[in-house]
Amino acid sequence: MEILDIVSSKFLIEPKKVDKYTDKDILKYSIGTNLYTNGFKNFYKKIVDGEFLNLGSISICFEDATREEDLGICEENVRVMLEGLKIWKEKNLNSYIPLLFVRIRNLEQFKSFTKNTKKEYLKLITGFIFPKFNSENGRGYFEYLNKLIKYTNEIFYAMPIIEDEKVIYKESRLEELIKIKNIIDENKDVVLNIRVGGTDFSSKFGLRRSKENTIYDIGVVSDCLFDILNIFSRQGSEYVISAPVWEYFSSDLNSEEIQGFIREIKMDKENGFIGKTIIHPLQINIVNALYAVTFEEYTDAKGVLKARDGVFKGYGDNKMNESKPHTNWAKKILKRAEVFGVLNEGVKYTEII
Repeated sequence: MEILDIVSSKFLIEPKKVDKYTDKDILKYSIGTNLYTNGFKNFYKKIVDGEFLNLGSISICFEDATREEDLGICEENVRVMLEGLKIWKEKNLNSYIPLLFVRIRNLEQFKSFTKNTKKEYLKLITGFIFPKFNSENGRGYFEYLNKLIKYTNEIFYAMPIIEDEKVIYKESRLEELIKIKNIIDENKDVVLNIRVGGTDFSSKFGLRRSKENTIYDIGVVSDCLFDILNIFSRQGSEYVISAPVWEYFSSDLNSEEIQGFIREIKMDKENGFIGKTIIHPLQINIVNALYAVTFEEYTDAKGVLKARDGVFKGYGDNKMNESKPHTNWAKKILKRAEVFGVLNEGVKYTEII
């Protein structure tokens, strides 16, 4: 039996491949495993060789990961890579390219990069990541993004990163978050995902989580993350928020680096984050496996949405399902299922890592 057949047999519903033109309501859940890389890296060969078939998206960073003096070289490298991918895609129409995002350095660099990049290359980009997004720079980013969409007649999405000191510092947090939300609400049609800067938040206090602990063990940071979730993920907002990057990797599944990673993803899910930024391809399958919907979750979610009202026993006779309180949860489970797939009955996430 082929490896792909073995993996396929583990799923009741297999994970879905998407592109930037997929319906936004599904696409926003599809950022999934997001590989963070700098502008020096050329991952053209890895894509055409099929090494990233399970990767949801790639973020190319022109900000923190790129020195000012290297910016021009990195921008040109990305253009060359986009050109190669365009040519390859035209010859291989059914081939898969992960969603591509560019993390811009600032507004001026955003304008410069897009004006100096051919439209046919820009078309391969799904969207742009706005770093250090706050109430002062936010509208400028969106104003230019909307001009770019109109000029190119192409859809581009925004992914603001909330990582500013006004948000991490408690005395200014709620006021700033509400201002940020107002800006994002004004532009919600082009907002695909909201990201949070766990590393930037930690740095304000000279902290860094160890591989044995999770971001939730750093009290001043987790306190901030919970407020962000409260403002942006409440019922009616419907924003998808991606979890902070995990900074450790290893090829050993039993290592502290990987076990800590798994613990943090489980906490991410419990608190309402969807997807996670990674720094190494070794982390791809772990995120995908943990976000795959279990047979029990899927069965319960379908049951909740099918029931008009009332209380009933859940799958496995181990829980109480209530149609009204659990409806919003069930809808999110089914959207996650469409992207990450549903495991067959009895299959555990460890079997597909």
